[in-house]
Amino acid sequence: MLPKVGPMVFLESQLNEHRESQYHWIAGDPVGQIMVYKQRLWVAGTIADTLFQAFPSLNWTITQEKTDTATHKTTLVDKSSSGDSGQTSPGELEQTSTREKNIWYSVLLDHIDLWSALKIAQNQSWWFGYLGYDLKNLIENLESGHTGLYEAADLWFMEPGILAKVATSSQENKLNDEVEWLKGEQRWTELQGRFEGSSSESQEFSIRPLEGLSKDYYLHTIESVKADIHEGDYYEMNFSHALKYIFEGSAVALYRAMREYGPVPFASYFNYDLPTGLGLQVCSASPERYLAKRGEYLWSEPIKGTLGRNQSDEGERIQQELLGLKNKAEHLMIVDLVRNDLHRVALKGSVHVDPLFEVQSFRTVHQLVSKVHAQIAPKYSSFDAIRHSFPMGSMTGAPKIAAMQAIERYESYKRGIYSGAIGYLSPNDDFDFNVVIRTAIIQGDQLYYPVGGAITSDSDPVLEWQETLLKAAALERVIR
Repeated sequence: MLPKVGPMVFLESQLNEHRESQYHWIAGDPVGQIMVYKQRLWVAGTIADTLFQAFPSLNWTITQEKTDTATHKTTLVDKSSSGDSGQTSPGELEQTSTREKNIWYSVLLDHIDLWSALKIAQNQSWWFGYLGYDLKNLIENLESGHTGLYEAADLWFMEPGILAKVATSSQENKLNDEVEWLKGEQRWTELQGRFEGSSSESQEFSIRPLEGLSKDYYLHTIESVKADIHEGDYYEMNFSHALKYIFEGSAVALYRAMREYGPVPFASYFNYDLPTGLGLQVCSASPERYLAKRGEYLWSEPIKGTLGRNQSDEGERIQQELLGLKNKAEHLMIVDLVRNDLHRVALKGSVHVDPLFEVQSFRTVHQLVSKVHAQIAPKYSSFDAIRHSFPMGSMTGAPKIAAMQAIERYESYKRGIYSGAIGYLSPNDDFDFNVVIRTAIIQGDQLYYPVGGAITSDSDPVLEWQETLLKAAALERVIR
């Protein structure tokens, strides 16, 4: 059962036969939060405490939710320390309980170094959350000029008050009873009656198509991308479009249905609220790992190459199509890009690939996967490794910056959470993140499900269109 009260993150490895499927993680009831939202860095609770001490000269704007008990309407109030400035000094902050969950403090990103702040704030604590695709703008000289489909932070993490590590079960898709409580077991017990999944809670949901990209526009765009490639602007570009639906019911029930229909090794569900009080829920059925770190070792597992499953001639189809020259060339470009990214933080000579061109099979598709290894240099931290490799090359194209500039030109929406990464960082500077694909993003009564694929010089626009529909099947077949 998943917590209904407060922000939470559930990371689940649903394929027990997968070579790295060992644990699930349940994190909730945060004691601290941090996010990047509307060009500001927002902090609350314990994370606010840490950054106040680290940056004592900054003036922080205090924002607090205020609920009208008569109407239950929540608004935000900027608490001013003097006049109407809306800002306060570190000394005045001591008069306010920064651990109160309904108080947010924010500062303009121009006034603070984000990556230094993240390193300081996360030091020796557990963090669970996500990195949004548009965080790229704070890494490279890029921008996102499109309107977002929904309101979301470019980065959000929480320090959980409840944290459990659950060993994977011998039965597919099932949690077992081997729970290791790292934080908050008593609090978990106290909240049992308020969990999603209780008998009094509706577990039904419905989805109705609302909007999608026209096939003609998609095919025309692919031809334009191929023309750019022939001109030498870039070698490969990941082009995506977002499917939109009307959603009613339980997002947790949708997540469970996605799990039952197509289990994957890097699934996740999370929810949180923005400082405005607007909520967001995410159901991710990702088969792909962006990046992980254990001690001094880093590894990434890019996926590039998809083949729909059939009931006959699977071996021959895999050899001729998935392992054909086109797919292998497309895949190798991304592997080389990831190798280059990891070289930036790795010990010299430590980057290698093993396995290369591994076929991994899921319920609806076969996919081509490689594993890129590296040994991180002692002077670099987890956030250094992330900053130098984000976003995942399989979601951009190559070269990465030119491909991301092309994505901005040709796509008509701000990717937001899609193409980002969901996961955790640990107190000993380890981490593990997936790639946000096969993911439903729900806000209010709207559900967004982006799909895409890599475009190269020899891409067939019609086949690329069909591949995006195949990827959407992971959601659409759940509701049939």
